[in-house]
Amino acid sequence: MVGWVRGVGGVFAVGWLLAGCEKAPPAAGVEGAGLEEVRPAAGEGMGGAEGRRALALGVSQALRAAVAPNGDVLLAADYERPVSLGGKPLPFEREVSGPHMLVARLSSQGELRWAQGLVPAGTGAVRAQVGAVAVEPEGGMVLAGTSAGFQLGGAWLAEGPFLARLSPEGRLDWTRSFPGEGPFTVTALAVEPSSGELVMTGDFGGRRDFGTGPLSVPVDRFGAFVARFSAAGEPRWSRALGGLRGDVSARAVAVDAEGDILVAGGYSGAVSFGGATFATVLSRTPYLLKLSPEGRHRWSHDVTGAEGTAQAVAVGPERVFVSGTYTGRFFFQSATFQSDWQDGFLIAYDPQGHSRWARSFAASATALATDGAGQVLVAGEHDGGRDWEAGGSSGLYVSKLLPEDGTSVWSRGYASRGEARAHTLGIDATGQAHVAGSLVQARGPGQGPSREGFLLPVQP
Repeated sequence: MVGWVRGVGGVFAVGWLLAGCEKAPPAAGVEGAGLEEVRPAAGEGMGGAEGRRALALGVSQALRAAVAPNGDVLLAADYERPVSLGGKPLPFEREVSGPHMLVARLSSQGELRWAQGLVPAGTGAVRAQVGAVAVEPEGGMVLAGTSAGFQLGGAWLAEGPFLARLSPEGRLDWTRSFPGEGPFTVTALAVEPSSGELVMTGDFGGRRDFGTGPLSVPVDRFGAFVARFSAAGEPRWSRALGGLRGDVSARAVAVDAEGDILVAGGYSGAVSFGGATFATVLSRTPYLLKLSPEGRHRWSHDVTGAEGTAQAVAVGPERVFVSGTYTGRFFFQSATFQSDWQDGFLIAYDPQGHSRWARSFAASATALATDGAGQVLVAGEHDGGRDWEAGGSSGLYVSKLLPEDGTSVWSRGYASRGEARAHTLGIDATGQAHVAGSLVQARGPGQGPSREGFLLPVQP
């Protein structure tokens, strides 16, 4: 059931258009948003739908979203044209080169609580990028990415990689920077619910210092990093993933009830995370790594034979879930899974790393979350094939599965006029899911595709 849809860029809209950008089209139904609701051909139980409202933002990149304990939704993205939230335009300077940055807080019903637009004020040498968003136990926002030099309240967010905490009211409490040389990207954040401590992961080359001494990867190699911080942003430890014979990327991170850390991504060549050495001749093979709260290796697995990357990880009672997209063939327990091109996988382990079950399907699997009952939700892009009554059109989907064996509980799908990509998935206390991502659509002759962000709530 769709509760409300927030479109980003004036292209994605449903219900009625609350705030627009340049030449925003009129809102219609779900179809007017570039998505049309479709039903799984199998006739499974589904979440239902009721449209409420929409908001066009004008954001050029995918939103990052996280759900607070009270059900509020925290958003972050960048924007490169005028934006209005709740009828109030956010700051925008046309003569400034590069993206502006947006942070906002919405109620569970989509009502705007506050929003801030940040205008680049640095030298112009650094391009702003939102990497990840997470929520602390008290409801504060944790934000990481790359700053182009922003003034946030009375504080200055310097150019370069950063980690920051905003209060529930949107005030900047603290910020940390990470000096170094070479490429750097934050891809995921997680918060330990009991302590509020933070874990950040991403990719880097060259050298980078997270506050506990510089990390480096060999010349001509690319590695991943994992760094832990206190709730006040003080560095605890950091470690690099990679080596002389292989490259590693990290795409997702989660923290379980014991404080252990799960990291998922892809590797090439030969690498070891502290256990067995993994080796692949493929361009990239998915992996899942579990670390202790102190950063020591507990166990690790790769998806041998699969060419692709793990893009999401989630934890529940007695389960660890990892998903991604792959091509090729992999074996799991007594089953063989095969993909001719870019299918999704979802694999379940127990907390000790023992294999439980796996699924493969003709859809990507790029976002995961678990609800209060331990059931797992997966989101991605379906291919519009015979499993969906979509008339051959691809689009977004959200599915819920049982943790014991992966049995499907319900699925919801949408045909799309563009390419829908799910980036984050969160669930509030009522079981409502919030999917944030991007919709890529073709434009007129001689124009490149448009990339618009979206936020889609799906009721249980």
